[in-house]
Amino acid sequence: MGYYRGDAAQPTAIGGRIFTERGTGVCVKLEDFLAILSKCEQPLVIFTSEGFFTKIYKYVTAYKGFVFFTESLDKLEFGSNVEIIYAQSLSTDI
Repeated sequence: MGYYRGDAAQPTAIGGRIFTERGTGVCVKLEDFLAILSKCEQPLVIFTSEGFFTKIYKYVTAYKGFVFFTESLDKLEFGSNVEIIYAQSLSTDI
């Protein structure tokens, strides 16, 4: 996963939220990602898989104005209340 490398634009405070050119994103552990999903009535999850020999699944969701990212070696199964969108690629370089 990408972490802040210092090459992004300076954050700007607007209405109490912090924005950069690339948006606001948070990398979290898988169990924290699932806990965030459990707090939403109808969550939306966007995911993709990368890798040739070893698949890495990347997942993204939004919660309270932030975008949360996580990765897993296993494909996750979600309940029927979770809307799933498969993306060809995701950039978690925030």
